[in-house]
Amino acid sequence: MKRELLVAATLAVGASTAQANVTLPKLLSDGCVLQRNTPVRLYGTADPGEAVTLTLKGKTVKATAGTDGKWLVSFPAQGAGGPFVLTVKGKNTVTVKDVYFGEVWVCSGQSNMEWPLSASFEAKAEIETAPDPLLRMFTVQKSVELTPQDEVAGGGWQSAAPATRGGFSAVGYYFAKQLRKALGVPIGMLHTSWGGTRIEAWMSKDVNLGLGMSPSEFATPVVAAEAKARYERLVARWKAAGSPQATQLDSGRADKTTGWERGTGGDAWKSVTAPGEWDTLNNEELLGIDGAVWFKKEIEIPEAMAGQPLKLSLGAIDDHDVTFFNGQKVGATGPETPNSWMAPRNYTVPGELVKKGRNVIVVRIFDGAGGGGFVGNPAEMKLGKPLAFDGNGGASSGPGSVISLAGEWSYRIEKAVPSSPGMMPGANPNAASVLYNAMLHPLKNYTVKGGIWYQGESNVGRHELYQKQMPAMIANWQKDFAAASFPFFITQLAPFGNGGSDRIEYAQQREAQSAAMKTVKGGGIAVITDVGMENDIHPKKKGPVGERLAFLAQKIAYGQSVYAVGPTYKEALAGFDKMIVRFDNVGAGLEARDGVCSEVPLPSGKLVGFEIAGGDKVFYPADAKIRSANEVEVSSSKVSAPRYVRYGYKNFTLTNLWSKSGLPADPFRTDK
Repeated sequence: MKRELLVAATLAVGASTAQANVTLPKLLSDGCVLQRNTPVRLYGTADPGEAVTLTLKGKTVKATAGTDGKWLVSFPAQGAGGPFVLTVKGKNTVTVKDVYFGEVWVCSGQSNMEWPLSASFEAKAEIETAPDPLLRMFTVQKSVELTPQDEVAGGGWQSAAPATRGGFSAVGYYFAKQLRKALGVPIGMLHTSWGGTRIEAWMSKDVNLGLGMSPSEFATPVVAAEAKARYERLVARWKAAGSPQATQLDSGRADKTTGWERGTGGDAWKSVTAPGEWDTLNNEELLGIDGAVWFKKEIEIPEAMAGQPLKLSLGAIDDHDVTFFNGQKVGATGPETPNSWMAPRNYTVPGELVKKGRNVIVVRIFDGAGGGGFVGNPAEMKLGKPLAFDGNGGASSGPGSVISLAGEWSYRIEKAVPSSPGMMPGANPNAASVLYNAMLHPLKNYTVKGGIWYQGESNVGRHELYQKQMPAMIANWQKDFAAASFPFFITQLAPFGNGGSDRIEYAQQREAQSAAMKTVKGGGIAVITDVGMENDIHPKKKGPVGERLAFLAQKIAYGQSVYAVGPTYKEALAGFDKMIVRFDNVGAGLEARDGVCSEVPLPSGKLVGFEIAGGDKVFYPADAKIRSANEVEVSSSKVSAPRYVRYGYKNFTLTNLWSKSGLPADPFRTDK
């Protein structure tokens, strides 16, 4: 098959079985963490039949490359420690420095696993904590492939420090941080995730077909030659810059930008059209960059508007902005604003800044990753008297009341860092098995302890199938990693309205996740009913997520005596006018947790989240109270003969049943 689908590292010079030199995979590079206390696989390529000698910690092992040029050898189990140097000799010598033995975990999923620490709750304080050179992460470059690959598209090991950890997967980071605290050994995380992707993309073709998938699900579009050439230019530029991986952080405006807020600089400003993501503006200089770009718009203010306070609307800006009017700052939106890249910018311009005739609007836009720029629609970009803006985002047609800001602007670049090209346009990361092929299969020879997973949003609405897919994917990965045991822990989806808080499609998905993990040996699920957000699919509090996944690892993978599983439903007994619900895993006993749940204050001393129904299965909010260390009594004046009970069984609802030992109860229902 002619391979039209290419990704960044496919275009890079990598290991080749046709060349004489011994090569190692990107995972076996400086700073890598190898799994302790078990034989580990070391592997690479060389000439067919070439003898390869590996030395590490004073121990030597040998391998011979097969007819396909591949070699693999088992290195004896080692205790935690380092740093060591791995030397690999064939016809050439390759040296890998700063090697440690510790614990190695895969972290994978969609956007909530990919979510960077820099965009998480209280990120600044966490990012600026002291470096931890023994907490390390390898972030696999996004890539799509039609067939299973032996090498990842790109990536490298980084240790946790203020300059690096902001780009780490927040969940993976907090998981590793807790394990560092609990185990006291080096922790290496293999982070391979992609936002918005469904589970089908992360399983092998054979497993997908075995679950009844149609062969048409594996189709992938062909990429036009023009798009391919453009992509190759971006890859070359990105490689020339050292293949930067991490999300860029804004360190503030550079000294050279003094005066830019007034629009000074004449010919240094170049013409551009707004709105539009700067990647889409057909401007080679703005194509494929992260960093800071300044935009300027000169306007003529009529006498009727001069001296009047005006409303400045710019639509959404991706990611952050500082906005100036005639050289004076009139507004800013930064990382403190949730989903800042989607937030409409509406600022007030004081009347004393508004002059008859020429006026200048300047906007400094900072983009940390992905697309950047003005990303709203043209109708949202306008300046006018506040009363001239109508209630639905449009504008009145009165003369001199509103000035459109859409159209021609000019720009200057303050800081430009080539962004990772990611996948080629036209490639579909949700086609079945393509992420497994490109981002999971290449990891299989790297010895790991287990995996953590945060995904499921893109499979909401197909919960019955998902309940089968989750165990099948875990078994698929366990087989690939050739692991006798493969502890695997997933995150239950957080409460999220999804356009209808009282609907139950997210509740059904959470139920399917819990049911699936009961069938997985060495598996577990982290319940995060307290950290959701009604109108945001991306909860910002990633610390509790990573920590609860780590508690499961401590208990199940490492045999530590920790409280890792919160209260779970055991049985419900129907009385005359009430029901008694009993729970397992209550730890020190049940409690109604006060404070805040999913960003909403809770009523003090009241147990919430329960519903009750009679034989008609019509549910009403229930009065609930803790009856004993493991029992809750529920009733409702609207249900005289209760038969069924639910807890937390909506897309988004407040719940506060916890164990005194510190974990929330798993949602459930009895009306199946």
